[in-house]
Amino acid sequence: MSAGDLVALIQGLLKSRNCQKMEVSPADSCCFCLSLRSGTILIGIGNCLLYLSMFTWYLTSSTIDTGGLRDGLDVTSLDISIFSIFFVKTLVNILLVVGAVKRIPSLTLPWLCANAVSMMIAMVFIGFTILFGTTKLNLNYNEYVTSLIIMGMVTGINLFCWIVVFTFRNNLIMEAQIERIPSEMAVNNQQSSTLIPNTSPPSYNEIEGYKEGKPPPEDSPPEYEEAV
Repeated sequence: MSAGDLVALIQGLLKSRNCQKMEVSPADSCCFCLSLRSGTILIGIGNCLLYLSMFTWYLTSSTIDTGGLRDGLDVTSLDISIFSIFFVKTLVNILLVVGAVKRIPSLTLPWLCANAVSMMIAMVFIGFTILFGTTKLNLNYNEYVTSLIIMGMVTGINLFCWIVVFTFRNNLIMEAQIERIPSEMAVNNQQSSTLIPNTSPPSYNEIEGYKEGKPPPEDSPPEYEEAV
């Protein structure tokens, strides 16, 4: 086998291996009707509208009597907590929408971290309500059941949205890796061509001379006139 055939064999093996990698296409469906990208954008926009409406309700509702900023008084710790939660949640949802539109996986990570913390806190509240709802919280049976149902539904919806965004982020990372394969193939082909020189095989007369123990023919010395 000549050196050229060896280089062609190596290139064929690299291409077949990379083609097998490219055949693995990530799943891109959400709720059997939307793509993961559309679902992620819808989740981000829906959460922004939800938190904006809740913050507006906190500032304008007459059923809450906590004083502070909404009554024209000094800012209380509750006002600072509500504003901080609203600001962080709105910011991470805006980053989620931008990351989904521009296909930047790093912009979806803050949303995943913030909602993971929110789900853990919600699960702590659910466990505390289950254990001490009727004793320390003084809830009757209807309030006890209603609060558990509401917290369970909210946590389940958040978990589903978290899985959608997490899968979308993994798909973006896989697509970026697949796009890098052609450049890696070109680099590998260039390295293999430089490492293995494409030299022509020896002639039949040279091989026969080597078998008989004769040294390879040397060039005759130049003539006197040519040397002068």
